[in-house]
Amino acid sequence: MNFSMIQKALAACALAAVCASTFAAEQPMLADRHVARGSTCKSCHPSGTPGPVDIKTCLGCHGGSYAKLAERTDEGDINPHDTHIGEADCSQCHSGHKKPQLVCDQCHEFQMRVP
Repeated sequence: MNFSMIQKALAACALAAVCASTFAAEQPMLADRHVARGSTCKSCHPSGTPGPVDIKTCLGCHGGSYAKLAERTDEGDINPHDTHIGEADCSQCHSGHKKPQLVCDQCHEFQMRVP
């Protein structure tokens, strides 16, 4: 590996770090957003232990039912809660402690921010 290739590799790593920190600065993790609004860990994890959050727990604060949640998110061309995949488990797109990912993008390419 020559010096030029090493410089390019380092530049690529630096760019990736900047992009990652920019994403983190622009969009806090979902758990952080919940805490900022007054929730505690036990709000989503009633047993007090880490792990997947049940859809009923999510819906307890976000509409009460999947249909009500779909009504609340019916704002644009695409409603992520009213799709052909039905009532998806919240954790398919939302993750409290990791970067979220829109499950729809496995087949589509929607430009949508997922909290």
